Amino acid sequence: MRISIIGSGNMGSAIALALSDSDYDVALYDKAREKAEETAAQKEGIKVLDSIEEAAGSDAIILAIKPQVMPSMYIALREIETGLWISIAAGVPLSVLEDHLGTDNIVRFMPNIAARAKRSVTAIAAGDGVGAENRSLAFSIASSFGAAYFLNEELFPAFIGLSGSGIAYMLEMMHHMALGGVKAGIPYPEALSIVRDTMMSAAELQKESGRGAVELETMVCSAAGTTIEGVKALSDNGFGSALMEAVLAASEKSIELEAKAH
Repeated sequence: MRISIIGSGNMGSAIALALSDSDYDVALYDKAREKAEETAAQKEGIKVLDSIEEAAGSDAIILAIKPQVMPSMYIALREIETGLWISIAAGVPLSVLEDHLGTDNIVRFMPNIAARAKRSVTAIAAGDGVGAENRSLAFSIASSFGAAYFLNEELFPAFIGLSGSGIAYMLEMMHHMALGGVKAGIPYPEALSIVRDTMMSAAELQKESGRGAVELETMVCSAAGTTIEGVKALSDNGFGSALMEAVLAASEKSIELEAKAH
């Protein structure tokens, strides 16, 4: 099965490398050919295309193009036949893509940067013309570089607040927790590693147990112990409120960007 990717920026390259480890024939095009060649050099089997037109006939074409560049590509893209269009352009809704590409056989992906580590969390929204077979293909492609969730498109802004942008909140939290470790005497690189592994252990515990986050948190909080003291400090300094506001701010910005795309 052949998957062509147009655009070899951070996300396009990450997806190309992940798909090349699965049972897909991967082709990559970028206007700056050297960028595509740099990605292809990292894995055998990734073919570099000389033109967009060479992507024609692919089982799926992934548009890993910046939203502001997309309008300049529509005329050329409209002439290409493919089994399925997949767009990862943030803020460009299905209705706009359908209008300019002349088909409703389109899926939107909203991945995050962890695709390069095959740990992305990707939202999928499918157009009305996407049949069961192509929905399955889209899910398989997204799952090749992490976890995947089908969502109604109107929930994409909320997903962006939680995951697409949310990964940055996690990194911000990692950094500041590590700084706390530095203040307590642990060198930053070691403190950062400890925080990273602690975050991963918390995520795996929740996933394995299936319990709610609050339930697990209260299990760690002994009466008059160290953890409840730290949790109180988080509450006193507005930690929970700040996180909720961050999710909502990113979500609202996404809605604003999609409105402009129309």
